[in-house]
Amino acid sequence: MIKINLIPPEYIEKLNNRAIIAKAVAAGVITVALIVLLSGWHIARATAMELKMNRLEVELKTLQADVDRVKAIEAQIAEVQRYLDSINGIAKGRLVYTHFMQDLAVNLPGTIWFGAINTSLSGSTLSLTFTVKSNSAYDLAYWINALETNAKYSDVGVTAISAADSESGRTLSTTITVKYIYK
Repeated sequence: MIKINLIPPEYIEKLNNRAIIAKAVAAGVITVALIVLLSGWHIARATAMELKMNRLEVELKTLQADVDRVKAIEAQIAEVQRYLDSINGIAKGRLVYTHFMQDLAVNLPGTIWFGAINTSLSGSTLSLTFTVKSNSAYDLAYWINALETNAKYSDVGVTAISAADSESGRTLSTTITVKYIYK
């Protein structure tokens, strides 16, 4: 069987051209619709972000007063801390002499006594020069050794030891220089 095409080729070509144009228009419409949808989505997202930003700015303004109060309180705390630190520095310097006398008397034998004590305070270090008298050479040597081995004392220096005879026996005299470190 033989088929005879009664439709002219120009008509088929025209239909094919219309189909291509329809496809191009459909692709254009879909592209425009997609662009419109994406633009709408971006605009909606930008609007939502702007609304959220405005809401957060209002919240920030309400909380800014609290933040300012906290900063003022922190400044007051820092001022009080500086005040307390200065008081502690003064109090620490005042206690050096008390602690020195307590530490000095701990190892002091009963046969030793002081003639004069000269002090000079620099921070928490107390520089001392004192004259010592003793009835016992052994006690004097023991006490000087105790000063040299104690970590609170440094730069222990002993001048010449002189001896004098009296009614109560022999008395030894010397001058000792030492640095006492208050810890």
